[in-house]
Amino acid sequence: MLKSGARVRALSQLRHPNLVRLIGCCLEAFALIYEYLPNGSLEDRLNCRNKSPPLPWQTRIRIAIELCSVLVYLHSRKPHSIVHGDLKPSNILLDANFVSKLSDFGTCRILCHERSSSNDTTLCHLTQPMGTVPYIDPEFLVSGKLTRKSDVYSFGLILLQLLTGQRPDLTIAMEMQVVIDAENLSSRLDPSAGDWPIEIAQNMAQLALKCCDKYRKNRPVLGSDHVKSLLEPMLVVQGFEETAGLVGMTLHAE
Repeated sequence: MLKSGARVRALSQLRHPNLVRLIGCCLEAFALIYEYLPNGSLEDRLNCRNKSPPLPWQTRIRIAIELCSVLVYLHSRKPHSIVHGDLKPSNILLDANFVSKLSDFGTCRILCHERSSSNDTTLCHLTQPMGTVPYIDPEFLVSGKLTRKSDVYSFGLILLQLLTGQRPDLTIAMEMQVVIDAENLSSRLDPSAGDWPIEIAQNMAQLALKCCDKYRKNRPVLGSDHVKSLLEPMLVVQGFEETAGLVGMTLHAE
């Protein structure tokens, strides 16, 4: 792992519309100072804390796209990829317009690209398992190897939470697969989000299940053509033109 000062310098160079802006740091206190975002976290909004209204499906889809975009950006950084390592709804903050901003890089790791390979199995950081259950990569728990696919696993569970409105547990992926096979996905969608377009929800659910596969090798690379094909129907939803342009550029980064 790079020294703390080097890691802070690397984080200070990050520029993406869906990253919380780093304002300063205090190395003596191991503290990073970020911009303030008034609408709290995605966790707060999904739980309607402080009697806030439920997030509509349009906002949830936009958040999913934004999160995918910023992960592609982090994972494709050169010469060092950045893995967040603790991806969860409480670390996704919302600004005044409910644009999502990924935060809390206190546990992030910087991976060095080897000249001989760009394979995720060689791009890893060996460390003590950390993160938050149930969002933590099960292979990371066993091996201690943190890779970009560890973030992909967490991303998949967040997608399921956006769809269902429920905090994921150990059975949520299996239950979602059952309702998809039975062509009854609508029975698991969060009704408080409004009337989900079924094609959009199906694509989002399929992407989620691929991402949270328990085997790392089966999870997709977020910038791949397959992932982009699942995201495309979401990008053409009315009102997403600006987001579509952003993701269209960013997803070609890997």
